[in-house]
Amino acid sequence: MQKTAIVFTFLLLLTAFTEAAAQTTVTGRIADAETGEPLPAAHVIIKDTYKGTISNQDGEFSIIVGELPVTLVVRFIGFESQEKVVTEETDFVDFLLKPSVAEMGEIVVTGEDPAIAIMREVIRRKQIWREGLKTYKAEAYTRQQLKNDTTIISISESVSIAYWDRERGHREVLKSKRQTANIDEASNFAGVSYLPNFYDDNLDIAGFDMVGVTHPNALSYYDFYLEDIQSLDGQVVYELSVTSKRKLQPLFEGTIFVLGEEYALLEVDLKPNSVISFPPPVQDFNLTYSQQFNNFGGDYWLPVDVRIEGLVEVGIVGLRFPPIGFKQVAKLNDYEVNTDLPDSLFRSTQMLMVDSTTINSGDSLFVSEVDVIPLDLQEKRAYETVDSTATLEKAFKPTGFFTRFIDWEDEDDPGYSIESNGGSSRGSNNSSNTQNSQGPSIWSKVTRNISPLARFNRVDAFYGGVKHERRYIDNRLSSEVFGGYSTGYEAFSYGAKIGWWPLKKTRRFGLSAGYSATTETRYNSDMYNSFITSMPNLLGYSDYFDYYRNEGIEFTAAYRPEKRFRGTFRLNYAYENHSAINYKTSYDIIGRDLIQRPNSYIDEGTLSAFKVSYSIGEDKKAFGAIGANDFSVSVEQSAKLIGSSWDYTRFKLDIYRRYETFYQRRFFPNTLDMRLNAGTYLGDLPIQKNEALDVALGVVTPFGAFRAKRFIPYEGASYVSLNAEHNFKSVPLEMLGWRNATQTGLSIIAFGGVGRTWIKEQQVDEFNNRYGFSPVSTDDWHMEAGLSLSNIFNLFRADVAYRIDDPGFYVGVSVARFF
Repeated sequence: MQKTAIVFTFLLLLTAFTEAAAQTTVTGRIADAETGEPLPAAHVIIKDTYKGTISNQDGEFSIIVGELPVTLVVRFIGFESQEKVVTEETDFVDFLLKPSVAEMGEIVVTGEDPAIAIMREVIRRKQIWREGLKTYKAEAYTRQQLKNDTTIISISESVSIAYWDRERGHREVLKSKRQTANIDEASNFAGVSYLPNFYDDNLDIAGFDMVGVTHPNALSYYDFYLEDIQSLDGQVVYELSVTSKRKLQPLFEGTIFVLGEEYALLEVDLKPNSVISFPPPVQDFNLTYSQQFNNFGGDYWLPVDVRIEGLVEVGIVGLRFPPIGFKQVAKLNDYEVNTDLPDSLFRSTQMLMVDSTTINSGDSLFVSEVDVIPLDLQEKRAYETVDSTATLEKAFKPTGFFTRFIDWEDEDDPGYSIESNGGSSRGSNNSSNTQNSQGPSIWSKVTRNISPLARFNRVDAFYGGVKHERRYIDNRLSSEVFGGYSTGYEAFSYGAKIGWWPLKKTRRFGLSAGYSATTETRYNSDMYNSFITSMPNLLGYSDYFDYYRNEGIEFTAAYRPEKRFRGTFRLNYAYENHSAINYKTSYDIIGRDLIQRPNSYIDEGTLSAFKVSYSIGEDKKAFGAIGANDFSVSVEQSAKLIGSSWDYTRFKLDIYRRYETFYQRRFFPNTLDMRLNAGTYLGDLPIQKNEALDVALGVVTPFGAFRAKRFIPYEGASYVSLNAEHNFKSVPLEMLGWRNATQTGLSIIAFGGVGRTWIKEQQVDEFNNRYGFSPVSTDDWHMEAGLSLSNIFNLFRADVAYRIDDPGFYVGVSVARFF
């Protein structure tokens, strides 16, 4: 039995060796027979098979064959195809192709260009044969380049197996990778699964949803014109030009080649139209696409390759990056059509996966098992000369005035640390000048975790202090200590907080505890804090907040469930002593005559309360600069039973939502942004637990605040507001004939808002008795609408609001809505 096993193993190894030995690599060159010029991307096929490759920029090709002799066929539009038998004695083959000139005969035009009838037939036949194409599997090879001007900065390559299912989409399994020394394997994303197939109805190009040239309704989107007639192997090839019919739709322009007898696409050379552009800081964006198809003697026209070249320029005034050149070539061959694909491929939503058994084999697959496109001379030189020190950061380092404010140190600098949010923190603003190979300076060590605190208002007057934050034990333990002094009511503020993430492998659960004694705003604002409101106070405008003294402790537990149930749950307990501050000043730095209102009374006492909250989203309000899809809800319970001075239940809801509306095929479609903010209460709610509907901070009018109300917000024990704005992007300007409006970044925005607050009658009476005026609340519904011009100088937006319930116009500025 043991002898039988040994013999069987030997035969198995012998068979494997025989098969490996039978593999032969045939190389060659393809050129124009008349001029000797190389023919790049010429298609090389092993006759009567799905196996093939394409030539590189120098016309060179390499293909692995199972046995010799073998018949190779080379095809290139405009030239006569050539067929050669390769024997053992001739493993290097030169193909010299002769031009195939077909004169364009006389065409009688009867109302429409002949290209229209040609494309109708192309679309009709595609729908027939595509119906029978269910799946395919193919070997793939991909190579990507990044270039700086004319110099290759990096190269990344991959060999893979590509899978396509008509219902379930693309999947790709990477089998091996190779890259220049300045790119690590994890950063090599070369692959074919996300590359376009121009026979598809719809294509994703740089984030734009594009209508393909063979879409069933392509004739409604494109104009086609017959430019020339060529030939291929005795068959007519129509050369058609393609232009955009819809001026505001992202579409393609260029040339396509149609095989006359089959009415099939042979090749496309296309680029996106001018609608495919991006606002600043992108200054230029240019991509071209080329792709060939072949039916390999069968019924289905399948992609042979994809070739992409492009250039991106990024920069603003004072900060400009070098042009980033991009080049990618990919090929597919050895198709298996309508074969069963493993269900396991589609259980994951990931398009690219890795074959762990082969991915670490280095470049062995590149030289033994897979047909790769040979490197051209520039690429060979790049592999020889680009070393690990030639990082992309160095290659694309920007120039301009603002670069002096940016720290370009490498991440392995001793002064670099990873924060919980994935960012980095530096100890010194001039660390790039003060740090050296011996490590950070003493000053950097002392100050790296310290930040200043400052604000000005009519109660604190000038407040200054410092805060020290640090993380320990793999960032699982954090500490915060702060202290400062208010020159107004002459009191110190101070506090400390500690946080702990007990689970070593995940941040799903966290605990924190803290103590503080500080100035607190009497009503809560979801948009502004005391630092932001300091500037209007210093300039002599009405103070946004009222204030009180808050001293107490707080405990919080937070839990983030697994990904299938996203969001964060928090349980918070607070025990606080609330006391009034009987002080105010009307000082301002420019000597205005405004007399600030008195600081409000509060309901003094002890708060003991639990709060349960749930939030989801990334909390990306950013004063309306970017869109957000955030949700938060909370319930706070205070009870005398647990030592509180008040019995109340407070409910709060805050929702930000973004919806795509018109021109959804664009990278930045028109969007509708909405914010719903509401809350109410039960029981005995103290005045310092009122909420606020935010308003414009003078002429500063961010999204989420009422733009037709200034300085002092609406407060209330109960409240509701709805703010919305629709961003038409540059479409209205384009409709007016400004075709380059997209590149300016300018956007037209329509906005509106409605809201109301309800305040307790006893609070109104108390205000009147003490100060002779009522707290600021809505008498009825506040309603407003207006228009904005956004992205002025790529930074600002100008708002004109009209108040409907109390007629009047209000002009303001805010941060531009970038996304």
